[in-house]
Amino acid sequence: MSLMGAPRMSSSRLFHHVPARLTATPPPHNDPGSPLPPDATLSQRLSHLIKSYGWYALGVYLVLSALDFTVAFAGINLLGAEQVGAVAAYVKETAIGLLHNKPPEPGRDEMESPSSGDASQDGLYATLVLAYTIHKTLFLPVRVGLTAALTPRLVGWLRTRGWAGGEGTRRAAREMRDRIQRKD
Repeated sequence: MSLMGAPRMSSSRLFHHVPARLTATPPPHNDPGSPLPPDATLSQRLSHLIKSYGWYALGVYLVLSALDFTVAFAGINLLGAEQVGAVAAYVKETAIGLLHNKPPEPGRDEMESPSSGDASQDGLYATLVLAYTIHKTLFLPVRVGLTAALTPRLVGWLRTRGWAGGEGTRRAAREMRDRIQRKD
């Protein structure tokens, strides 16, 4: 029974007299093969790349990320590890001097100072932080651009060999199953 006392019609939709909103006009379909507008933003381009190539784009991006972090770390080590270590030691001494601003105690000089850690460890940590900063800021446009340029070529190469997509996965599984059976 409804609120008015009339029997309620059995329907799967409560408001069966109201037409669905999207039936008059079809929803916009983002076809992965559709071209991007020339004025597309960076986020739209990346979104299109992920929709079009999926896990392949993510894989290329992660490989390029590992490579450019390695390049940044090696470049810092080759060009100025000593300077980075010296700057890290200076910053650490200054910070500890500001934090531990107590009057000098007698006999304190003979004790180990809190900043007398392993200088090579401090330099390594500073180099890692600097390399990560360079990786995330300076190399980001290069990494994104290379991902956008290399992913379609990689996927095309994989497709010509039959290694991409669902059928490629089934083919690879079938080939591995045959190899295992031949060994037995």
